[in-house]
Amino acid sequence: MKTQELTFTDLYETYKDQIFRLCCLYTHDETLALDLTQDCFIKVWQNLGTFRHESAIGTWIYRIAVNNCLLYRRKAKITTVQLGHEADRITEEEEHSREERVTVLHRAIQQLNDVDRAIISMVLENMSYRDIGTVMGMTENNIGVKVQRIKVQLKKRIEYGI
Repeated sequence: MKTQELTFTDLYETYKDQIFRLCCLYTHDETLALDLTQDCFIKVWQNLGTFRHESAIGTWIYRIAVNNCLLYRRKAKITTVQLGHEADRITEEEEHSREERVTVLHRAIQQLNDVDRAIISMVLENMSYRDIGTVMGMTENNIGVKVQRIKVQLKKRIEYGI
């Protein structure tokens, strides 16, 4: 049991921030995102013994989190999402400009469908296309094509203020 607890604690410490940011993307509410993050890790704890090592454990955890968020959205029938922003402190002017750009990007991301939003959030977390494909049930090539299309779509939304 101690090995499982240690493993779970390590997993939680390693992935909690990424999962929380993902949940924020889907909920636009930090308190609710924290609840969904906790729900995700409860599911991880309950199913850790069934992990089959067919993918990286982080990919498996991310898949649980995405499914948890999608289930929440279906239940709540939420149509808009906003991702929080953690910025490094530079100067106030640079910070304000940076925040504006990030806000515009996040608004554009909000307008994407659930699948595209999940894919781009994983790209922003620096996940590999292979891992994203595993999470989403798609091929690595398909993810690459989708990412390029999502980038074009985001660029148009940002440039034209759509």
